[in-house]
Amino acid sequence: MAAAKEMPQNASRIQSWWHPRYRIYTLTVLMGLAWFVPMLDFIHRGLRGDFWWVWASGQWMSLHHRLLSQNPAAWNGSALGGKTWVNLEWGWEWILYHLDPHQTPIVFLLILFGMELLMAAALFWAMSTLAPKLSIEIKAGLYLVYAAFIFPFTVKLRAEMFSYVAFPLLLGILWRARQDRRWLSLLIPLTMVWANIHGSWLLIPVLAGLEVLRHVLRKDWGYAGWTLAGGALGPVLAATVFTPFHLRTLTYAWWLDHNHWITTYIQEWQSVNFHETIFLVWAAVIIASWIWRARSGLSYPWLLDVWMLGTTVAFFEEARMVTYFGEVFILWWAYGLGREERRHEFLSVRGQPATRIGLGVAGLLALVLSLGFGIHERSRYTAPEVPSTLVSWINGRSHGVVLAPVDVGGYLIAHQVQDVFLDGRADFFLANGHRFQQYVAMIGSGDQVNRLTRDFSVDHVSTVLWPKGQLTANLAGYLAKQHFHREAIAKGWVVWIR
Repeated sequence: MAAAKEMPQNASRIQSWWHPRYRIYTLTVLMGLAWFVPMLDFIHRGLRGDFWWVWASGQWMSLHHRLLSQNPAAWNGSALGGKTWVNLEWGWEWILYHLDPHQTPIVFLLILFGMELLMAAALFWAMSTLAPKLSIEIKAGLYLVYAAFIFPFTVKLRAEMFSYVAFPLLLGILWRARQDRRWLSLLIPLTMVWANIHGSWLLIPVLAGLEVLRHVLRKDWGYAGWTLAGGALGPVLAATVFTPFHLRTLTYAWWLDHNHWITTYIQEWQSVNFHETIFLVWAAVIIASWIWRARSGLSYPWLLDVWMLGTTVAFFEEARMVTYFGEVFILWWAYGLGREERRHEFLSVRGQPATRIGLGVAGLLALVLSLGFGIHERSRYTAPEVPSTLVSWINGRSHGVVLAPVDVGGYLIAHQVQDVFLDGRADFFLANGHRFQQYVAMIGSGDQVNRLTRDFSVDHVSTVLWPKGQLTANLAGYLAKQHFHREAIAKGWVVWIR
């Protein structure tokens, strides 16, 4: 009884000296860092990798006024020209190109910053749903943990960015639907947008299925039926009807997620390596979180624990799931902190103007710093993945299929190099041939020279563009056996011609 009486008095003393302007300072620091750190990481990485074929896909659709569902012959040669492709990210590709058709670097930074703002808004709304009494300062602190130590793993201008906005919206909708099933009606329009942008829309029927199980265990048959119809069957039907690929939007996404070649040989689909310090630290943080959960004595909904366990396992199994885990992680913590009585009083002053000012100043400061740093590091941020002189050299001569590292395939396509052997669309090449498997054999161990000689002959490989210091034994053996010779060299890259 004494402790119970003492808590409000302590909270009252805290509030007696707490001033709304402190909230402005706190939010400026926390959210300013939360928005700036991912931008800083993105600038350091630069415009690289899969980004380029995403942009090039949007460009192709804009120029041809139709959906990119058949591979252009100019991209990968006549052998793959016209081959079908279930392009699950076509909506994002179209949007990205139309937002910046001229490849203006600052515009790409603005696009990423805008997506950060949307992601923050979605996560704050979800935290308010699970922990309505939690102070804005604690929410900002949790978001900073996510933004600074989890989100940078996957920050890039890929379609996943939309999923990172949609996923917390999905969690918040399902949570609110437990009290008011009318919230389930929002899942249909969410699916119609999400299924045309990224394959992770499958999380909607999966998580809705867990909600159905929850209602069945509670013998709440009415709610179970509504959730099954509005949360699982309805979204699947919407994705089938309102996407250009119809039922294949579901089946192809499932095939992609379970393809052996993708899960084995693409790094972001591989399991977490705990020999890396950052992943080992996160494993320790997760264990510590569950210890706190057990010692706190708080009552958690079992389904929230299932969300936490499920995304943790998914993260450990496939590193690309780290962002989804991070969003559930801070929501799980928000719920627990919001359930502690002392959190209801701490910093609970009414200060909406201070909140708006703090968030506004944080956003403006993060944007100015991001753009300033981007301009200062422009040469690094916009550095070409392949020396421009070699790209021009290849474009100025007739050539057969160009063999290059898969990571730069999209860059070459976006810069008008025709007949690229392989780009970042591993799913397309696995569905339509064996080029991905050939590439894996080339960069792997073992004597594969004879096999590569046979396979590359069938694919009409006549030009090889490769970093000199990264030649594998198989590739070097192939170049020697087929009598390739150096034609151009620049910045460590070499063009070999048969």
